[in-house]
Amino acid sequence: MYKFKQIFRLDLMNLLTNPMWVFYAIGFPLALILVLGFLMSGSYGHTVTSYDYYGVALMIFGIFNAATFSANSIMEERIKSPNMRIVYSPVRPFYIHFSKVLASFVFCTAAYSLVAVLLHITVGINYGGADWWAALAIMLAGNFFFASLGVTVCCLLKNEGITNNILSTLFALFAILGGLFFPIDGLGKAISAISWLSPAKWMLAACFRIIYDGDFTLLAPLIGGLALLSALSVLLGARFFRGEDYI
Repeated sequence: MYKFKQIFRLDLMNLLTNPMWVFYAIGFPLALILVLGFLMSGSYGHTVTSYDYYGVALMIFGIFNAATFSANSIMEERIKSPNMRIVYSPVRPFYIHFSKVLASFVFCTAAYSLVAVLLHITVGINYGGADWWAALAIMLAGNFFFASLGVTVCCLLKNEGITNNILSTLFALFAILGGLFFPIDGLGKAISAISWLSPAKWMLAACFRIIYDGDFTLLAPLIGGLALLSALSVLLGARFFRGEDYI
């Protein structure tokens, strides 16, 4: 376990010391939510303001990007050499693979928690009041799944750039279909039904039902599904991880 802690600490520091990743995890979502919340302020009501909507929706979109951070942490060119040295050291391959997942999860959790606190303080975004823990649980479950997914896809494709291109396109589709940029339920029953194919729709609906209706019916199935997908993703990533991919 000591060796795993050392690898995890190195992976986490690689994320924390990269200014671009820190900005992308904190500055970008914070600015995007504030700008869209301001520009769309006349399009929403008083119960759910534009800041409330985008404060939840775009946080979910940010969680999708945990896959980008984890993919970069395993095969980004800047850290390939340190990873190569670890690969040829006497440690279990699973330690190398899983530490990338865990480091990305911790990094994103810390970054998005800071963003949520700042948004709540500055513009009063509602994250559920006393039920904030339920929305947080959904965010954490999604965060871990997407962190594991990024590493897994990178292990399958053996290329960080291709992984990010594919996942970015897929996540953009999920975001639009799930209504993260604008509500799509008003576009008709067919579009509304199709939108449930997006994990973003499930997460957004679960959060809003908890925050505004006190309805927890989607909480357990959603977290259970994400936990199962996370376990499968970690197992697949461990199965396809190869140290020689760093050569």
